[in-house]
Amino acid sequence: MPSATATLVLAIGIAHAEISSPTTYSLLPVNVSGISRTLPGESHENRLSSERSLMLSPRFQWLTSTDLSRTRLDQPFPVRAQSLTLSTGPRIKIGDTELALPFNTGREASSLGSESSWSGGAPRMTVVLGPYDRIRLEAKISSRNQPLSNSRRRSTAISWRHKFNDRWSLTTGLRQERSSDMLESSINSTAETFASVDALLQGGWRWSLASSLSDSSYGTGTVNDAGRRDRSASLSLSTRYPLYGGWWVSGELRARQTWGEAETPLANQSGGLKLFRNF
Repeated sequence: MPSATATLVLAIGIAHAEISSPTTYSLLPVNVSGISRTLPGESHENRLSSERSLMLSPRFQWLTSTDLSRTRLDQPFPVRAQSLTLSTGPRIKIGDTELALPFNTGREASSLGSESSWSGGAPRMTVVLGPYDRIRLEAKISSRNQPLSNSRRRSTAISWRHKFNDRWSLTTGLRQERSSDMLESSINSTAETFASVDALLQGGWRWSLASSLSDSSYGTGTVNDAGRRDRSASLSLSTRYPLYGGWWVSGELRARQTWGEAETPLANQSGGLKLFRNF
């Protein structure tokens, strides 16, 4: 029988007013939100986020966001972790093309005494081909430093989104990711194809059917290392529905199957239910 996990999420967002002077070019946050997520018996997360959008010209914006989170994991034994993330960079619009160049950095510490820091860039370009089509190119480059590990990660992706009408849309694309650890001399690479169909039905129901196929390899990159190779396929169905008084409910069913060195494929099924409110 498929295993299912039910998650109850309560999200609280608090919107603050704009800076009093419209000519004040400040990076102080304008929108601040707080979120609390609880998975009984397994984990609890509190998150405080802020965003600031600085309009320097009709075609040039500077976006800054911060994220402060605290997580408690209860299984197999209690572990607490805190992290702080900062993202800042310009967003430029040239005709039908939009270019974003954010720089991301952060730091994380846990009750086990471990600490890590990371930094990198995530440029993306979106090209509008018409009223119904757009193409997006994305790249991510990041490094993470830990006491016993020094890893690098690079990924590129291209996706195409087509709107059939105001209610139905299709998104499909390719993603390539490569990560390496300088201390352990390990190299991991993944190639993935993905697609999703999204629908907005009468009554406010939002549905999304998504699938992906991936091929991953693990090794040191040397000639004598045969490494390990895994292939996986996933399928998910998610929905979201507005309730009364600003409340929303959403759910997801996900199935994943992996073919590796084992003779029998590994299968995993999960389900989730979320209840939250926008203030």
